[in-house]
Amino acid sequence: MQNTYRIGNAQTIGSRQVQSNYFSTREDGFALAVLADGTIDHINGRRCAVLAVEACMQEFFAQRENTGFFIGSEGFLTFFDALAVKIQKETREYIYTGKTPNLSLSLLAIRDKKLFYYTVGNNQVFLYNGKDYKLLSGRDGQASFGEKMTAGIVSAGVWEALQEKEMVSYLKKKGHPFDKAQQIILGVRQKNRKKAGNATVILIEDAL
Repeated sequence: MQNTYRIGNAQTIGSRQVQSNYFSTREDGFALAVLADGTIDHINGRRCAVLAVEACMQEFFAQRENTGFFIGSEGFLTFFDALAVKIQKETREYIYTGKTPNLSLSLLAIRDKKLFYYTVGNNQVFLYNGKDYKLLSGRDGQASFGEKMTAGIVSAGVWEALQEKEMVSYLKKKGHPFDKAQQIILGVRQKNRKKAGNATVILIEDAL
């Protein structure tokens, strides 16, 4: 089967000792991307991010198989809202021993020309249509997604280093989104910021 979407990603540790950004993607007639930033430069930040991403992927596919839930249903955003509460509870219980966890979590899901997103914390979710670069604001929402469009998630380490016009200059280049993601992270590293944090970018392009 011909792939409907093309996905690329890249990341750097920055000036930190621990890579606390963790992500996962899936393309199977639909696109799903999850990015978590444990925020703190500590092994607990890494553990928190890994737990969050793996829980998102596991719960999504369990719901899809067991109940027929899928992207496009009215319960999509409600589902991820409940999932975020569950993740916060588990990270507080198992990693942060009662304290509120430091976590940024973002999800992008695309199917049948519809994009759904959910984001909390310091990550940014965006949509680029080949001309205009638009941040998808608010905790959650949806948008149309079609030919020549790119959707993406970036951690704070990316948007703190690069201006919007710089992001557009990378996105409008020809080539696979993996190559574009690598170039974006190279651009982040070339800034040589003394307090550069972990930086991760995920790009999803329409392939049809």
